[in-house]
Amino acid sequence: MSTIEFSQEGRVATLTLNRPEFGNAFATESYGEIRDYMEKLGADPGVGAIVITGKGRFFSAGGDIQWFKQKIEEGTYIQKENVLHAGEMSRAIRKCPKPVIAMVNGSAAGAGFSCALACDFRVVTPSTKLVMAFINMGLCGDTGSILTLTKLIGVDKAERMMMTGEPVKGEEAVRIGLATMLAEEDKLAEVTYAFANKLASKPTRVMGVQKRLLFKYFYQQLDGEFSQDEAEAMAGCSREYDFEEAVNAFIEKRKPVYNQR
Repeated sequence: MSTIEFSQEGRVATLTLNRPEFGNAFATESYGEIRDYMEKLGADPGVGAIVITGKGRFFSAGGDIQWFKQKIEEGTYIQKENVLHAGEMSRAIRKCPKPVIAMVNGSAAGAGFSCALACDFRVVTPSTKLVMAFINMGLCGDTGSILTLTKLIGVDKAERMMMTGEPVKGEEAVRIGLATMLAEEDKLAEVTYAFANKLASKPTRVMGVQKRLLFKYFYQQLDGEFSQDEAEAMAGCSREYDFEEAVNAFIEKRKPVYNQR
C-alpha cells in the first residue's frame, strides 16, 4: 500500500503524506514514491503545479523512529545507501520542471522539513513549526537539508536551526525567508491552492527552464560530492552513542542524556 495519496484538480496535483498514525513519518518507501511522482508529474502536460502536504494534524514528523530502533537492534544502523536513497527525493523535487509547493500543516521536522525545504515554495500558518530536528536524534542531517536550508536563510540562521533543533514558527519563518507565504489558520488550503492555480496558469515550460538553471547554478551539489559526504556523515553518526540514546529516550518518553565529550 502506498504511503503517498495522489489527487488532482484541474492542473494542480496534490501528494499527501499518508501515515497520520505515525505523524506522517517517512517509511523507507516514501522517498522513492515521491521521487517517482516528481518524475511522472514533471512529464505530464496536464499538470501545471504540484502541492505536497500531510494528512491529519502534521506535515511530517520526519524519519521513522521504529525503523531507527530496528537498525540499532540489528547492529546495521543507517547505511550510506539508505541516505543516498532518501536524498533522491530532494533532488527529484528540485529537478522537477513544475513548481512544487509545500502546504505545511502542523509541524515539519527532520526529513519532513527537508522535503519542504526542497520545494520551490512553502505556505505556512502562525502555528506551523519548522524543525531541523536531526540534532535531537544525534544525527547531522540528510535529504540535502544542510545545503537547501543554508541556500534559503544563510549560514548563521541555518546553523542556529541545525545546532539547537529549536522550531521556527510560521510568522518568523516568513520573516527570515524560510517560508514563502503566511495563511490564517483556517485558510491554509485556500491560500495554497490559489497560489498553485496562479502558477499553473503561467507558461509551465518556461518555469521548467528556470528551475533547470536554478538547479545547475545553485543546487548542483545535490548531484555530486555533497550527497556522498552527507551519506557518509549520517552513516557515521548513526553508529555513535548519541543516536542510540536519542532513539531509546524517544521511545521511553524521557529526556536523552547525550555524550558530552
